[in-house]
Amino acid sequence: MPTVDRDAVLDDTDLGALATEICGEPRGRGRGARWHCPNPAHPDEHPSMGIYQGFQGRWRWKCHACGEGGTAIDLLVLGAGMTVRDALLDLAGRAGLTPQPPVRLAVPSTPVPANPPSTAVHPAIGELVTAAAELLWQPLGAGARRYLHSRGFTDDLLTANRIGFDPGPRQLPRPEGLPHGGPGIVFPVLHPDDRQPAYYQLRYLSSRSTRRYDQPARTLAPNPKLAHLATSVPAQPGITVVCEGFPDALTATHNGLAAVALLGTAHASTTSAPALAERLIAERPDSAFVLCFDDDTALDPAKLPAGQNAAARLADELAHRDQLVLNIQPPTGIKDINAWWQQDPATVRSAFERLSAMLEPPAIIQPVDGPRPAPGPPQTEATNPGLPDLGQLPSC
Repeated sequence: MPTVDRDAVLDDTDLGALATEICGEPRGRGRGARWHCPNPAHPDEHPSMGIYQGFQGRWRWKCHACGEGGTAIDLLVLGAGMTVRDALLDLAGRAGLTPQPPVRLAVPSTPVPANPPSTAVHPAIGELVTAAAELLWQPLGAGARRYLHSRGFTDDLLTANRIGFDPGPRQLPRPEGLPHGGPGIVFPVLHPDDRQPAYYQLRYLSSRSTRRYDQPARTLAPNPKLAHLATSVPAQPGITVVCEGFPDALTATHNGLAAVALLGTAHASTTSAPALAERLIAERPDSAFVLCFDDDTALDPAKLPAGQNAAARLADELAHRDQLVLNIQPPTGIKDINAWWQQDPATVRSAFERLSAMLEPPAIIQPVDGPRPAPGPPQTEATNPGLPDLGQLPSC
């Protein structure tokens, strides 16, 4: 293969124009422009991909919903199905750069995969999560603590889940590829075995930020899709609440329920929901599931119901695997259960306390004469007449 100066190619590539070619016209302009994600496995109903300038001055792209991102080369690989070689040569041709003759290298005795899959977590992830968890309880983190307390989270709950405060790269340096917009709240994903940081999401606190959430680049840590949160009190047995994001999952754990945060509804897409259901069942055996996703239309009826659609897909997959599942949402006009908790914590607590009764499987009555009827297909709350009328329940 002819050699190409990769840095020169990237420097001469108009990433915005390439994104428009691959992903379609953006929504918005300037720094706030958003394109549809190039990841074919991510049905990006609301444009979630933005471009930004890295610390070395090179332009990069990132989908703030599914976490995919990288350079112009990665955009062509993911969005156009090219190999890295073809993407680099394509961009070199666009930029008018002439490939140079290759330098001959010795062939290794053991073949090396061109793009080996990586599941390793960069040490910087754990270092930042640990430092942020300490900063939250220092004077510098006072504002972040006030924000978290206003969301209904206790100190015990924050400590149990190692929630932290990131003041930004000036006070807390980090390598390129970690969120650097700061200040923000660090919501870590802790490994279920040793509780060591494997990933995190950053919730920006500054109104100047063009987005609310950010996460590490895929090259530093793969998106784990799910985060199992810890409760500060013994959890109610036999129930797992699956929420769209950390704040809602923390609300469930605050009320004594085991909770899992889904890190983006793209992971419950039509193609991804079956594998997600299998994983939930494997990681939460002998558990019924309560899905509490966002109502995206609550504040803007013109929006697409991405959260509702994702919850319906996941509920259907769980039910068809013979799992007890309840798919419920906040009252009309309230987007998510954390917003509902802030408005009416007593009602939310009461609703959570009644989940056990709502998830009791219906009794099977043996006929006096004749064989037992064959069981019907698995049911979710949308089709099971034996479940309570959620329209009369202030549901989560």
